[in-house]
This record gives sequence, C-alpha cells and structure tokens, in this order.
Amino acid sequence: MSSWPDPFETREGADPGLAADLPWDGPGGGYQKQPEIRDHMMMPEKDPISGIPNRNDSTVTVTSLGDLNPKTPGEGVTLMFYFVTSWVLFLQGISSMSSLAVSYFYKNTLQVEPALLSTITSLTALPWTIKPLYGFLSDGWPILGYRRKPYLIISGILGSVSWFCMAVLVNDVWFGFVCMFIASMGMAVSNVIAEGMVVEKSRGQTQEFASHLQAFVHGAQAIGGIIAAYFGGFLLQYLADRHMFMLCAVFPLTIIVVALISPEVRFDGDLTAIRSDMAGKLKELWEAFQHPQIYKPVAFVFMLNATPATGATWFYFYTNVLHFSSTFLGTINVVGAICSLGGVLIFGNFLANTPFRPILIWSTIISTVFGLSQLALVFGWNREWGIPDAAFCIGESAILSILGWINTMPILVLAARLCPVGMEATMYALIMSVNNLGGVIGTQFGALITWGLGVTDSNLDNFWILVLICNLSTVLPLVFIGWIPPDGEDYGAEITAESERSQQKQKA
Repeated sequence: MSSWPDPFETREGADPGLAADLPWDGPGGGYQKQPEIRDHMMMPEKDPISGIPNRNDSTVTVTSLGDLNPKTPGEGVTLMFYFVTSWVLFLQGISSMSSLAVSYFYKNTLQVEPALLSTITSLTALPWTIKPLYGFLSDGWPILGYRRKPYLIISGILGSVSWFCMAVLVNDVWFGFVCMFIASMGMAVSNVIAEGMVVEKSRGQTQEFASHLQAFVHGAQAIGGIIAAYFGGFLLQYLADRHMFMLCAVFPLTIIVVALISPEVRFDGDLTAIRSDMAGKLKELWEAFQHPQIYKPVAFVFMLNATPATGATWFYFYTNVLHFSSTFLGTINVVGAICSLGGVLIFGNFLANTPFRPILIWSTIISTVFGLSQLALVFGWNREWGIPDAAFCIGESAILSILGWINTMPILVLAARLCPVGMEATMYALIMSVNNLGGVIGTQFGALITWGLGVTDSNLDNFWILVLICNLSTVLPLVFIGWIPPDGEDYGAEITAESERSQQKQKA
C-alpha cells in the first residue's frame, strides 16, 4: 500500500470504521434443476430486512448443459433494501468525521509519535478482519428470535458508548485504543449485515447491474465522507477534540433506529440443527476457498493492500512542516471525498463492463506516478515551480482520490463474483476480511519503516525515504496480475456448478 490516499484512509490516519471494505451472478430456469447448496448461516428463509421470502429462483440453477440463466436486472431489490444498506454505508463515511480529532488528540494531548499513531489506528481495523465471525453469531444465535435487528442494535450501542468514553474518560493511549477498537467492531457488525444483503441481491444479476448496485451503496458512503470531511475540519475551529468525540457518539444511535423500523420476520427454524451444521459449513467454506479461481485473486488483493503505507505520518508533516490548520486539512478531505464519489460514478457509468485487469494495472501505475509527485511537496520543489503547498495538496488529493476508488471498485465487484452459491455472504465477508487484513499489515509495515528511519514528531528528515518506499512498493503486486480473472465471469457460480456435478457423480 503506497502513500497515496487509500479510499478508506485519510491523510491524518486510517479511519478504523472504513477499512478497505466493503460486494454476483446466478439463477433462472433450465432443463433440470440440480441440488442446491445454500448457506443456512448467512441466508435465512426470508430476507433479513425486507422480510420477503428468498425464492428458489434466486439461487443459481445449473442445467444439464451447465447453463447459468440470469434473472431480470434489479429483480427483488426494494426501496427498503436500498435505504438500509445505503444508510449503513453512509454511516461508515460520516464516521470519518472523527479522524482529524483523533489525530490531534493523540498528537497534542497524548504526545504520541507518528509510528505509534500509525500502529494504533491500523490495529483498530482488526475487527474488520474477522467479519465472518459476526455472520456466524448472528445466524446461529438469534436474540429474542431475531437474527438481524438485535445485532444492529448492539452495534449501535457499542459505537455510541465507545465514543462517549473517548469524550469523557480517555487519558491514556491504550485506553483510547480499546475504545476505538470497540467502536470499529460495532461498525463492522452492521457492515456485515448490509454487505450480506448486497451480495444476496447481486446474485444472479449481470456484472453491469452488480457494478451499478455497488456504485449506489458506496456512493452513499462517499456522500457521508464528504459531509464528514467538511465538518471534521470546520468544527475543530469551535469544538475541542473531546467535543467532537461526543458528537460522533450520536451517529451510531441511528443504526438502532434503522434496526427498529426495519421489518424482520421472527426466526422459527431449528437452531440446534443450524449450530451443529456450522462445522460442516466451515469445511465447505474452506474447500471452496481452496479453488484457484478464488484464492489466487484474493491473494493478489491481499498483496495489493499489504504493501507499506505512510499512515499517520502525513498528518505530522502537514501540521509541523507545512503548518496547515485543521480547517484546511478538512478542505483537503472534502476535495478528496468529493473526488472519491467522482471515482465511484466514473466506474459505474464508464467502466462497469471493463475487464478487471486493465483497470487494476493502469489505476495502480498512474496512482504510483502521481504518488511519487509527493516528493516535490516534501522537498519544496512545488514552490520553486510557482505552485503553493495548499494548491498542490488539493490537486494531488483530487487526482489520487479518483484513482483510488477506480482501483477499489473492481475489487469489490470481483469479490462478490467469486462467491459460490449458498455461501455468498460468508465467502464475501471472508474475502473482504483478508483484504482488510492486508491493509492492517501494510500500515504496520509502514509504521515499522517509519520507526526504523527515525521519523518522529520533531524529526521528519527521512520522511522522503518513507514516501519513496511506500510508493514504489505499490506496483510490486502487479507481477501477479495474472491471478485476476481476465473477464467478468461469475467464477463463484462456476465453482457451484462444478461442486454439484461432483456431488451427482458421487451419488451415482
């Protein structure tokens, strides 16, 4: 991971609530329907939000000739579905309002050095690396008969209480880490439910519709990010960092409201059977993950995220060397957030049918080239060229934010299309967990390099070396670009078809 802005990471430090996360193709008629493999843990008898029964034709049907017949684009996607999933993603975006306040709090109040701040902020993303666990818990252990609402309510409570503690009680580095860790976990739980819904609705759809659906829900996240970016810097002129934490404690409470108004049919199935079947489901998940069509693309995405990242060090450079105010840092974030939305729209409208490989190759290479331009800012060359630091940073943020999301969207679409039928949400959560783990490791590598170079709050002499290493390392994973499918085929459906044919042979 290079020093250019990750779409889920601000220059002031990674936002644990937005760790690289966030979702295709299936069903129809056919000559003779084969036995289904359904994910009982992540796919209840009825849609967890709308309450609409999951229809048999919402799974991939494999004909005797191996044909896969897609359903009508948009079939079964309700307004309630759009509202709930978009609102959860919107909250992920707006939760980044705390990023600047967290950075100032750790730097000025707790006197934390860049390497440690990078370490702390990246470790708070660890809850996003165990996302399948939340799915298992919510499906296997309903609360009062419900498998979605109570967990959404719990996630809202965790987030609100954690930020309240940050505002009132925290005076220690690691106590603050625990609070942000729990808040991140709360957001991850709600994210799993929302993403599971997106994956289920994407099943059986064309790549184009799946891409548009991704663009819609992540567009909501980008809008939340725009609002957070502006007010995150603007309000710091008038509010102390602890007051910002108190404000951020209000946002998770809206998840509770969404949970209460969302229709969900009370679960009346056999929980004992579901729980006893979990070991078998884990085995199925592992066997599916071992297919080269799945583990190779996932390994590539992991490597793309696991390259070193500069993390929070840019915040120290902006404030100590360039002396940017919180208001201007917020302005940079606003430009980045708006351009992130632009990147989502560009992908959805112009690149939805483009093969994954060229998008990933060119967006990575171009981003690396522009990322290296940051050296001009570090050495002050931009001022010799007549470009003020402020203008240079805003332009750089705009370009890299667009490229960052263009690079991210194919990964989200690919992840959903790798999911075998019957375990879509579980597999997608696993894939995105691996993706998030790569981001954590990349930031930890960057923190280790920062420490090794002796970069501190008062000594940024070797910062340019960190920027150079992080940018050049970004292109290294492209050596394995062949592991990415060359087209938009639904490999998850193909694996399902292969598995069903194998089962039939064994029965015969």
